[in-house]
Amino acid sequence: MAPTLEPGDRVLVDLGAYRRKDPERGDVALVLGPDGVPLAKRVAERATAKRAPQASGPLFLVLGDNPARSMDSRTFGPLSRDRFRGRIVWRFWPPSRMGRVR
Repeated sequence: MAPTLEPGDRVLVDLGAYRRKDPERGDVALVLGPDGVPLAKRVAERATAKRAPQASGPLFLVLGDNPARSMDSRTFGPLSRDRFRGRIVWRFWPPSRMGRVR
């Protein structure tokens, strides 16, 4: 997720962010990728039925901020809402990069 998140950054995740509402375009989210691997990704858009006709419920495309080096929906396809664990809201480490994650 560089440059938004760098290796070694420590973040706070709002685990309740998606309990009552869908992820929104631009959110930086903690998602479960293939094989349950936790990933930080930016929500790009809600997927259309054409992209995943077999799915029930909403699907979302997620992208990394560094397209050349990112494993994201271009690699593993759209994610269902239940794969979203929370919205990344704050970086607390390192102190020089502390602040809200946008």
